[in-house]
Amino acid sequence: MVELVWEELHSLKRRTGERRMLIRSVVDQLPVRIRWELDVFQKLALPSEDLFERLTDSLAASIAQAFSVEEDEVAILLLRGRMRMLRFAYPLAHYVERTNMFPVTTTSIAGEVLQAGRGRIDNEVPHIEHLDVYEQIRVKENRPLEIQKMVSAPLLIPRGQTLGVMQVSRKGKSPREAGPNFSPLDLLKLNDLSRWLALHIYRVIPADF
Repeated sequence: MVELVWEELHSLKRRTGERRMLIRSVVDQLPVRIRWELDVFQKLALPSEDLFERLTDSLAASIAQAFSVEEDEVAILLLRGRMRMLRFAYPLAHYVERTNMFPVTTTSIAGEVLQAGRGRIDNEVPHIEHLDVYEQIRVKENRPLEIQKMVSAPLLIPRGQTLGVMQVSRKGKSPREAGPNFSPLDLLKLNDLSRWLALHIYRVIPADF
């Protein structure tokens, strides 16, 4: 019994370390220029016009690497319009077209995460009713593929305000092709990461978002 408890405590400690390392790895991979601008903006509130796009683009690349997925398998969606609409901040191909908004009340995994106020794992996405129109849009040179698996977490800023949702997915023609299932540890990691990222994203959202 004592050995079992020790193993559980050791496993929890190891996993906590993994979660901290994930955040550190994402931070360390941000370009020095962006980190400098975030620091300056925090002190002077003078962001450059394109900092928002460069930050989300860099974050998505780091998050994709951390979860061993492609960059177009990362999505950042933010609330707008008195918190009634969700809009893609990433992928940038969706963001710049300005046609990427949908009501929070639309049947979608992101909307359900917002309304529940907690993250979730979906390893059988094709069997869940969800908004799949964006899966059909080509991002960069990648051909559209169906989302098979997804882990989602709300972006929360201090005082409990919800900013949006972060999602990491695995796409493919089949669940096997998409890769391994997301685990509870993946959800814990994304929750930790979302809490850290939310405030930084919030500070640089363009006024006309």
